[in-house]
Amino acid sequence: MKNKLTGSSFDDFLAEENLETEVAAKAAKRTFVHQLEKQIKRKKVKKNAFRKAFHSPTTTNRVFDDHVGVSLQTLSKAASIVDCDIAISLIPRVAKKV
Repeated sequence: MKNKLTGSSFDDFLAEENLETEVAAKAAKRTFVHQLEKQIKRKKVKKNAFRKAFHSPTTTNRVFDDHVGVSLQTLSKAASIVDCDIAISLIPRVAKKV
């Protein structure tokens, strides 16, 4: 007996709940933080360098937490601390089959 999947996809669920944008933003932020932490280890940068650059423990914490309301300027500054740049691109969505 085959076990067939029933119901809608996870993407459909996110769309129905109006969560697509929020989930995509959190995923992008987590990817950024993961890459930033890899560069911190690679370049042996101390997190104190971020506190000094931002002059604010709160801003420093927001760079590394799940808060997605961080400005591009802040993310760019964080990247520059580890001698990196950020790149932003638009990726067309794949049309859904009906």
